[in-house]
Amino acid sequence: MIIFKKIYTVLIAVILCNFALTLKNAAAQDFEATCIINTDAITSDARDKLKDFKQQVEDYLNKNKFSDGSPEIRKPYSIKVTFQFNFRGSNGLDGYDAQLFFVSQRIVDDSLKLIQPKYVTAFKYLDDKVSFTYNRSMMMQRNEVRFDSFLSLLDYYAYVALGFDEDSFYPKGGNRYFQKALDICNKPMTDRQGWTEGGGAKPTRAQIVQEMLNTRFDDFRMAYYSYHWEGVDYIYIRPYSPKKGYDVILAAYEKIAKNKSREAKAFNIDLFFDAKAQEVAQLFQNYGDRSVYDKFSKFDPSHQRIYEDFKVKK
Repeated sequence: MIIFKKIYTVLIAVILCNFALTLKNAAAQDFEATCIINTDAITSDARDKLKDFKQQVEDYLNKNKFSDGSPEIRKPYSIKVTFQFNFRGSNGLDGYDAQLFFVSQRIVDDSLKLIQPKYVTAFKYLDDKVSFTYNRSMMMQRNEVRFDSFLSLLDYYAYVALGFDEDSFYPKGGNRYFQKALDICNKPMTDRQGWTEGGGAKPTRAQIVQEMLNTRFDDFRMAYYSYHWEGVDYIYIRPYSPKKGYDVILAAYEKIAKNKSREAKAFNIDLFFDAKAQEVAQLFQNYGDRSVYDKFSKFDPSHQRIYEDFKVKK
């Protein structure tokens, strides 16, 4: 019996040490980044120059520290981000034209988050005005002062991801990261396409973060926080009594819809609805009253088809 107790004690100690090490490593890493590249549209020579691109992007994001170390950001998990580069052209040297599909995912803050983590989409955007200079021998080192057409692009989306993640846990918690992203947009550069120019129907990178810092969208940001922290997290933490979480999500959607109705353009609200329509429709499958999907159709008419499909889904 004594031997078994000793073995049990040792096993517990090993488990606790491994758990502590996991927390330390996770807390030290801001991102769990995945880079996907599609090079079908460029020449074989240009593709060959990109053979280290995926690994270099992932290493840059996973091994660098982007958060500022404030107490609220010290969380024992990483934000999942995906950078999908669809290359469209090359100048034959080091210049590339691409489309970037960026997605950041926020962990569901329930009791199993360190054992069986679940994620929801925090932000996603198809950026179709991406051009940069890259070669695989370049120094992949962060520089907060100098603008680099490639590394500054990665920095920008890293800060956007941090901003939305913080906003989902703390009311307007992402201000400092949205400001850092905006500072990148305002740095001296030779080609401002996609940064501060060429927006039109889609926002420039500057417009995305300018909106988030504009007090006219405070209702959206407060509702964004409520949706995640007081809504989604609540439902997962209390799966047998989720009503309060459902009510919060409905109120958040209504608040966001009202904020959108007051504005001529509301880029981030449109992006929010794009990211959340499928998610919220799935989440309300166990709500009990299928007429709730009529409310979502009213709040977010651009995704009415999704809500109608889930309304009749068994």
